[in-house]
Amino acid sequence: MTTESARRRLIEPETGKRAWVDFAKGAAIVMVVYYHTALYLQAAGIQGTPWLVKAPLELFPMPAFFLIAGLFGNRLGTWAFADLWRRRLLPLLYLYVLWSVLRFAFYLVVPGVNGELGEFPATNPIGLLLIAVWPSSSYWFIYALFLFTLGVWLLRRVPPAVQVAAAAVLSAFVTSGILDANNVGWNRVGGLFVFFLVGALYSKRLFELVNRVRPWMLATAFAVFVAVVAGLILFGLRAVPGGVLLGQVAAVAFGIMASTYLVRLRPLRFVSTLGATSLQIYLFHLYVIVVIAAIVAALGLEVPRWVGICLQLVVMTIAIIVSFLLTRLTSRARWLYVPPTWMTRRRGVGVAGTATYRAGRTPRAGRSGGPAPVPGAQPTGETP
Repeated sequence: MTTESARRRLIEPETGKRAWVDFAKGAAIVMVVYYHTALYLQAAGIQGTPWLVKAPLELFPMPAFFLIAGLFGNRLGTWAFADLWRRRLLPLLYLYVLWSVLRFAFYLVVPGVNGELGEFPATNPIGLLLIAVWPSSSYWFIYALFLFTLGVWLLRRVPPAVQVAAAAVLSAFVTSGILDANNVGWNRVGGLFVFFLVGALYSKRLFELVNRVRPWMLATAFAVFVAVVAGLILFGLRAVPGGVLLGQVAAVAFGIMASTYLVRLRPLRFVSTLGATSLQIYLFHLYVIVVIAAIVAALGLEVPRWVGICLQLVVMTIAIIVSFLLTRLTSRARWLYVPPTWMTRRRGVGVAGTATYRAGRTPRAGRSGGPAPVPGAQPTGETP
C-alpha cells in the first residue's frame, strides 16, 4: 500500500492524449534559453559547456517547435485567403513587427548591451526597416511561422509527398552549409520548413503514432539518436547533405516519445508549465540574458570552465524565471500578443486572437486548434 501510494505521488496515473505537447515545448524552450545563455556568456568571455555536449541539444528544440506548430495547422489549406490572413497571417505579422520595434527600443534605451552577434547592430534603424528581407536572429522564429503558414496554403494543391521531398532537399543543403544566406533567420527558414510541413500534412497520423508509443520504441529511438549524433560529431557528417536533418529527425522522434512518459512525472510538472508559456518566454528571455552578459563582460571575469558551466545554468534559470514572471505581469496587456480588435474583425466577427502557435495549455476538444491563448486573449475557435 505504501509503495503504491508513493508511486501515485510520483506518477500521474492518467494524462491527456496530448499532454506531451506542452512538455515537449517546455523541454525545448529550456534548451533554447540555455543555448542563448551559452552564446552570450561566451561572447562575454565565459567558457562553459564544451561544444561536444551542446551539439546534441541543438538538434531538438526548433524542429520540435515547428513540427508541433504544424500539427495544429493541418486545416490551413482548407481556408480562404481572407480567413487565413485574418486568423493566422495578420496576428503573426503583428507580433513580429511589434516585438521587433520593442527590441529596437530596448537596445536604444539600455546602454552597453549587445543584441546581435555578427549581424546588424540592434540599434541600427536600417535593420528594423529590413526585418521583412533580413530577419534578426532574435525574432526570426515568428517570421518563419508567418512564412511557413503562407507556404502551406500556397502549396495546398501540390501532392504532399512532393512538398515534403522538396522541403527535405532544401533542408539538407541548408543545414550542410552548401546553401548559405549569410543570415541566421533565412538559414533557419530553409532548414526547418520541412518540419512544419510534415506536421501540417500528416497531423492525424502523427498524433496517432505518438499515442501508440511503447517502451521498446523509446529505447530504439534513443539508440538511433545516439548513433546519429556520434556520426555527426565523430565522423563530420554535419557537412554531408542530410546529416543534420537526420539528426534533427532522430532528436525530435526521441524527444517526443520521451515526453509522453516524462509528462506523467509529478516533479516535472513545471516543464509543462513552461511549455504552456513557451512563446512568451521566447519573447522575453534574451533581454534578461543580454543584460546579465553585459554586466559579466564589464566585470571582466576570468573563471575556470566548471565555474562557467555553473554560471550558465544560473543565468539560464534566472532568465526563465524572470521571463515567466514578466509573462504573468503582462497578461492583461493584450496588445503585446494580440492585434487590436479592429484589425481582425470582419462582418461583426470579434478578434481572432493571436495565431494558434502562441504558447498556452494543451488544447482540448472544442477549443482552439493550437496552444491556448495568452491570458486575456480569446481562443481562435478551430479544432484540429
